[in-house]
This record gives sequence, structure tokens and C-alpha cells, in this order.
Amino acid sequence: MSEFPCRRAIAVVLLALPASVAVASPDDAPAGYSHILPLGVETNQAVVQLRVPREVYLHARSPELNDLRVFDAAGASMPFALVDLAAPPVVNRPSTPAAVFPVHGPARDAERVHDSLQIRTGTDGAVISVTAPTREVSDALVSLVLDLQPAARGAQVDAAAPVGGLALTLPPGVGNYNAWVALDVSDDLQSWDELAEAAVSWLINDQGASVQKHRIEFAPRPFRYARIRWLDGKPILFSAIHVEYVVAQQKARHVETIVLQGVRGTEGRDLVYTAPVAIPTRSLGLVFKGQNIVMPVQLGQYQAVRRREAGSRTAVQLQLQSVLSVTFYQMIQDGRRRASGDVDIPATHASQWVMRPQVDVAELPGLRLGWTPSSMVFVASGKPPYSLAFGRTGASAAYVDLPQVAPGFSARELAALDAARPGDLIRQQSSGKSADDIAGSAPGSKRGWLWALLVGGVLALGAMAWHLFRQLKDGASEPPPA
Repeated sequence: MSEFPCRRAIAVVLLALPASVAVASPDDAPAGYSHILPLGVETNQAVVQLRVPREVYLHARSPELNDLRVFDAAGASMPFALVDLAAPPVVNRPSTPAAVFPVHGPARDAERVHDSLQIRTGTDGAVISVTAPTREVSDALVSLVLDLQPAARGAQVDAAAPVGGLALTLPPGVGNYNAWVALDVSDDLQSWDELAEAAVSWLINDQGASVQKHRIEFAPRPFRYARIRWLDGKPILFSAIHVEYVVAQQKARHVETIVLQGVRGTEGRDLVYTAPVAIPTRSLGLVFKGQNIVMPVQLGQYQAVRRREAGSRTAVQLQLQSVLSVTFYQMIQDGRRRASGDVDIPATHASQWVMRPQVDVAELPGLRLGWTPSSMVFVASGKPPYSLAFGRTGASAAYVDLPQVAPGFSARELAALDAARPGDLIRQQSSGKSADDIAGSAPGSKRGWLWALLVGGVLALGAMAWHLFRQLKDGASEPPPA
């Protein structure tokens, strides 16, 4: 055998070795996941949102949802991001009149305000009267002091709600009017800060049509008292001054719940509840079957602690790491049912919850977990229909940052994205194991036979390469012909 064909054969065999190893790596396909949810998507939208379904949290194998995938009809994985798509708050601007108190003084002092104003207030801080230290018959109106407490009550808002403007109403009989005013604010009637200056004007023509600029606007901020001073124009006592509050109301978040059934633990009165590890628990509550139950408890997780005993022996002891200590109850009093509600906690992932009652319990109450689902935003760039796959041990995270799937989208645009429609849950025969688990599965499975064939092929190729190498070596040792 010539040297060149042998070297070429060896090169072909060696190149085939990594190719065989590459083929041996299992693909990330829908068949490798334990559960599938078909997704209905509008074909004319490139970016789609989906609130992560309840089934995902119940069957996913990772607390961070690393085993979550979006596949198209060809089995290609679609890029997606996990985000919190809370609906933007709804902003209301209730407007109610404030209590107005005129301040009089010498006309020559109209551009300044006495620091020694006599202001009487009630026990709740409400202004009763505002007077100058001395009052003459010739004194003119120099400023207006406003108490916003009546306005807050009328608008049914918190006294600390931010104010975004004041609306002025002319007194009856006044037509055209122009002025330049300053607005000062205070929380204690002692120290005042100038908040804004504004021009106000009312113009009425011969036909009775009017044009008016009657609002003093500023960046919303909370304050209790206000004062209007005239920088230019004649001071007048407005018939009403309405306070415009800026109240942002966040829409209620969607909350999912699940009730777990417990079993008695090995430590005292402890009850143990097995939970899906993917649930980001944000609230805990007990579900009782009976009535007139009061149960103080601790809730948390076991933590293994190693302790050294006599004789240099090390023992492992389970200690309860408490997350919550509270009293749950359910009773009938005066014919009415009274029951404790769920208690909020920081988001916690746990595959097991432990409840330690402080009293003997006759029944095993259910443990209710509550959580707020995340949302996913993905690009519908593949071939429909799409599917949501989850349930695979050891899978690496597939989600990306939001700008990689929705670049330049505002929060309002994201909240308005069309939503995909999940279908019925499909449980696949695949156990959703990791690649290592699949490689080590019992012989007789199809994937195990495939691995065995691939390994055998690699060994055969290695034997062929060694045989060709020996032939080349033997040929090189023979003496050349005469």
C-alpha cells in the first residue's frame, strides 16, 4: 500500500471521529420535554406576549424556568424574554375646592406677605382663620391662604396625594381679568417655598365668547397649605379655587394559587408539604376543613446542620429556618364567619414547606401558596404552529434580555402586545431527563441503543485507523526495490 493513500485514509478516519461525537449529542427538541402546551398566535404580529401559564409552574424542573422553551412547527427554538408586564397605572385627576382665606394688608405692601400672620388652626390642623397682626379699614387684599384638607376629603384621596395644579374661578360680575401670580406651599404654615409662577387671564368679546387661562400648573407634589401672591395685576378674591390631585391607581395583579396537602413529619408536630420548585411563592395561607380553629404556626424549610457528638461522631440534625410566624384561624362568631387571610412574604422557591404548629392539631390543614406569574415576550419568526415546552432536568436557560426580542418597545407598547392563546396540556411519554440522564438510561431504550451504536462506531473507526497506521509503518520499513 502506498504512503499517500494510507495517510489520506487515516485523515478521513480521524475527521470522522469528531463528527461521530457531534452526532451523539442529543438535540434540544420538543420530544425532550415532559409537557407541551400548543400556542395560538396571530400570524400578522412579529412580537407576542404570553402570561406564563399555571401548568408551567407546576411541572417545570428549575426555579428560574431554565427548562422553558418556545418551538415552532419545525422544532426550532424561538428567542424569548421573561419580564414583568404589569399594566401601566391608571392616572385620575379628581378636582375639589379648597378652603380659601383672604389676607388683607396695606396696599403699599401688596407685593409682600406679613411674616407675623395670625393663623388659627383646629386640633386636626385645619385652618380656621387667617388675619394680619393689625387690620385697618383701608387695608386691601394682598394674598390668599389655602387649606387643602377639605379638598382631600372631597376628592376621597389621601392627604399626602400629590397635587398637579390649581384651577381658579372668577367671582360673579367680573369679566376681563389679567394677573401674574406666585404660588407658595407649606406643610406647617411656618416655612414657605415658592413652587410656581403663572399668568392667569379671562377675555370675553362682545358676542359673549370667552378665552381663559385659569390654571396654575406645576410638577405634581404633595403639600398641605398653599398661598397665592400677586406679582402683577389687581388682587381679587376668587369665588372658588379647585385643587387637582394626581392619583395613580395600579391595576390588581393576576394571582395564581395552589393548595398543598401535607403529611406528618419526623420532627414533633411538624407537617411537611411537597411543592413545585418553580413556584415563586409570595403568599402563604392555611385551608381548614373544620370550624373554630386557632392555630399559631411557624412556616419555613428544613436546613441540615452537622453537629459533633461524643466520640468524634458527626450527626446531621434538621433545623427549621422560619420564614413566617403567624396565627391562622377560622371561626363562627355571631353567625358570621371570620377567617385569617393569606400573609405576604418575599418571593421564595422551595420544593418543600414545613409547618410547625405551636399547639396540637386535630386535622392536617392545606397549605395555600400564592404567586404572581411572569410574562414572556417572544418573536414569532418561525413556522407556525408554535408550542411551549417545559419539564426537563438539567436544561440550561434559553431566555434572553428583552431588547433582543423587542428592541425599542416602550412599557406601554409591551403591555398592549397581542397575547398568545395556550391550548390543552399535553403530557409526553418522555420523562424530560437531562442529556446525562438519557445517556445513562437503562439498556433497551431506543436512545440507549443509539448511544451504544455510536460508541461502537467510534471504536471501529479507531481500530481501522490503527490498522492503517501499522500498514503504513510496515511498508516504510521494507527496503526499496533495486
